[in-house]
Amino acid sequence: MDDRYRLAPVRDARARGERARRGELAAAVGDAREADARLAELAARVDAARAALAAAIAARDAQGVAARRVLAERFAARCRRDLAGALAEQRHAALARAARSDAVDDARRALAAARAEREVIERHFAAWREARRKAAERRED
Repeated sequence: MDDRYRLAPVRDARARGERARRGELAAAVGDAREADARLAELAARVDAARAALAAAIAARDAQGVAARRVLAERFAARCRRDLAGALAEQRHAALARAARSDAVDDARRALAAARAEREVIERHFAAWREARRKAAERRED
């Protein structure tokens, strides 16, 4: 009778697969954290751009001379462009964060599947050992 467990290579492959999925999950979580930090940075940028625009509009309205008022309006227009750019970048980062979140969920599901596969092999291995132990006991009797 063969003393080796024939599914040991399968068990080892499942264990390696689980380790790989764990690494993929860690990478996906790290990417999601970076996306969160980027989103927070962009939110601060949007707030600063809004404040700058409000200050530019207030300065424009306070100008009495037409030439200075025109210059103040140009500055306000530039602030509006900066705000629009910051908002667009923020929307883009929010979409990227959502994609990263989906990647984390996918990685979690893959890890759960890998763990389940490994567990099936481990149960089979335990049953095989128990059967061998019982067979050895019967031979002794």
